[in-house]
Amino acid sequence: MFSYENYLPFVAFNESSLFFKASEVFRYGFLLESTEENNRFKQLYSYYSYYVEIIYGENYEEIQSIEAISIDNALDTYVREDDYSDAIIDLFDTNI
Repeated sequence: MFSYENYLPFVAFNESSLFFKASEVFRYGFLLESTEENNRFKQLYSYYSYYVEIIYGENYEEIQSIEAISIDNALDTYVREDDYSDAIIDLFDTNI
């Protein structure tokens, strides 16, 4: 049986109810980013070994969806390619 002291695996998280996912993310997740584009407000949380994206309705109080996303998907969605490339170059430069 699942307890609140254990994190949910990726697939089990996405198969859970919206209410359960919200309680998990707001209790155990860490807010990384909030963005708004095209009248759509999104938040990115880190949770366990993956990321969770929350999409809100127009009134910012209604949660439309909460979905676990892969690290690759989070990078594609939330990090500009130029910033990512610069960070990789900086990382390799510091190890030389």
